[in-house]
Formats: sequence, C-alpha cells, structure tokens
Amino acid sequence: MLLLLLMLYGAPGSCLAAEIILVVNHDNPLTGITWRAAERIFLSKKTEWTQGEHIHVVVNNEPEVYASFCRDILKKTSLQYLLYRKKMLFNGSGIPPRVMNNDEEVKDFVASAKDAIGFIRQESLDSRVKLLVIR
Repeated sequence: MLLLLLMLYGAPGSCLAAEIILVVNHDNPLTGITWRAAERIFLSKKTEWTQGEHIHVVVNNEPEVYASFCRDILKKTSLQYLLYRKKMLFNGSGIPPRVMNNDEEVKDFVASAKDAIGFIRQESLDSRVKLLVIR
C-alpha cells in the first residue's frame, strides 16, 4: 500500500518534483557557483558578487518551483524560507528578494538586471538568461 501511495503521489526527490536551475544575466562572468554560495546568496548572507556589485535576488513564487528550490538548494521547507524572509524584513537584517510569479517573469527580470540571480525549471531555460552551474 505504501509503495502504491509513493508511486501515485511521489516520494521526496521523485521525478514529479521540478528540476531547478539557477540563472544569471549573460553579462555575469560567473559560470558556476558552489551549493554553499548559492545558499548564502538566497539567505542574504552574501550580498555582493566577487566583482563587488550588489546581488539582486529573485524568488520564483510558482509553488512547485519554489518548493523544489527550498528543498533542494536551501534544505528548508517552503514555510521555513518564507518565515526567514519575513523575519529578515521585520528585523531589518537584510533586503528581501524580489518575488516573481513564474519562470517567464524571473527570466525577464534577470535578463534586464546585470547583477540578478534567480531560479527556474530546467526546461524553461532559453537564450535570455545564462545557466549558473551548481558545483
């Protein structure tokens, strides 16, 4: 019975989850980033690129994408990350990220902002943005 439920509803890390990638503007010289650096950027603990420019973080608020990102990259639940962002705003400890509704909005913003970083579904990658490989 448990096996049937897992097959129908998906187990953690199942193929039903969105495959998430990080994207940056084409003018960003980076091609890769460590998992730890990505985590620090999205938790507002790293706020500048190595070149010194301020990092403009974009969060994709599409539920499946957001949940996969939180689980796979931040190792948090969606609720934990949301509460973290709200706490950051409340106590003034950082700048909350911009929130976009879907992959298209994330790509449009990242394409127009040289120092932006965001996350989208892997199958949404197109020529407007550059893949930032997590090493």
